[in-house]
Amino acid sequence: MITVTVNGGPSVSITAPADGTSVNDGTAIAFTGTASDTEDGDLTANISWTSSLDGALGTGGSVNATLSVGTHTITASVTDSGGLPASDVITVTVNGGPAVSITAPADGTSVNDGTAIAFTGTASDTEDGDLTANLSWTSSLDGALGTGGSVNATLSVGSHTITASVTDSGGLPASDAITVTVNGGPSVSITAPADGTAVTVGTAINFTGTAVDGEDGDLTATISWTSSIDGALGTGGSVNATLSLGTHTITATVTDSGGLPAADAITVDVNPEPVTVTFTSIGAEDGWVRESNETSDVGGTSNSGGRGARPIRPGDATSDRQYKSILSFDTSSIPDGATIVEARFRLTRGTGQGTSPFNGGFGQCLIDVNTGGFSGSNALQSSDFQAAATAVAAAVMPDAPNQGDISEGVLNAAGLAAINVTGRTQVRIYFEIDDNDDGGNDNAGFYSGDNSNASRHPQLEITYQE
Repeated sequence: MITVTVNGGPSVSITAPADGTSVNDGTAIAFTGTASDTEDGDLTANISWTSSLDGALGTGGSVNATLSVGTHTITASVTDSGGLPASDVITVTVNGGPAVSITAPADGTSVNDGTAIAFTGTASDTEDGDLTANLSWTSSLDGALGTGGSVNATLSVGSHTITASVTDSGGLPASDAITVTVNGGPSVSITAPADGTAVTVGTAINFTGTAVDGEDGDLTATISWTSSIDGALGTGGSVNATLSLGTHTITATVTDSGGLPAADAITVDVNPEPVTVTFTSIGAEDGWVRESNETSDVGGTSNSGGRGARPIRPGDATSDRQYKSILSFDTSSIPDGATIVEARFRLTRGTGQGTSPFNGGFGQCLIDVNTGGFSGSNALQSSDFQAAATAVAAAVMPDAPNQGDISEGVLNAAGLAAINVTGRTQVRIYFEIDDNDDGGNDNAGFYSGDNSNASRHPQLEITYQE
């Protein structure tokens, strides 16, 4: 009798992961299985694991592996002591993730502010195919720019990181990035002189300015200066120029390395030399007006024929009647449109009566200025005493204590504006306090335009510019 044993061969089973499992690239996978044999018992420790793409993965009941991208046939195999093999097989797919490429513009592109840029790119995935339509574009400064294979954007000034990104159906992301710099352009500022400056012809003017650029830094040395009348004036942060007559628009311009310009402008008026002319009063229209009574505040008696030492007599008369005097000047020779910059009114002291009102409590000696005759006529009239004036208290006349001394008052702005360039300018002289209540004559005498000595005639000296 003999005994014959038939070896039945082992069995092996992959218990995890499930057949057809799909994972993303880079995912570690735990492979587990069991193996046994009727004769040899438990053979799990002898299981050999292999991948159709990556080869041997390890041995035992459990191995961990990170597989390459693709579809793997994973085989767990074992051989018993009788040489009989067994195996189990599953498939595992490793999703490789998408690929993204920005095709335009080139990395490091630089454009000027306001330029529209076309961004283009492609995206694909082994499993999903063409994902270009899903590209999402963002700027590190401006945020979302759009979606798709091509987007147009006008970026803000600065250095942008532009990213094109996509995610495949397995949730794997991919991106590409470039840098794009947007040149913001320079700025320029004229620091001197002030806009609207006026100078006399022949005056040298110093023009100063500054210029900067975000990319190029200080561009002050490259400022170019021009005049709308005289043309190029020079280059740099400071230039000196003597301009011709007229109103100039002065422009400071600069251009950065990206070709972007900037400018600032002011106006400068270059005026002719001032002209000073002296007008003497018209004797036939000069004279005094005396108040009708102490409290009337209206004119009574008037006199325009005085040739002596006090036909101009501010102060008061007997019975405390106030004196006001009128001087008339023909200023029509001043050119139309001229700018009057200064005017001085002069009287030559004659003789007075009683207490000098400059020292006797009469207050200041004032002058009013009228465009034309005070009462609508150039001739002296009693109503000139109370007639309205174009400019009231336009100047203060100082004391001229001695006969032959000059009293000179400088007209204020209102007085200058009242000077008539088409006809008569009349001046009224008086003290701000009408009388001193002593009942007597207290007045200061001045010569009028009727005096035989022309050097004593009242004068109105006017300086103007055309």
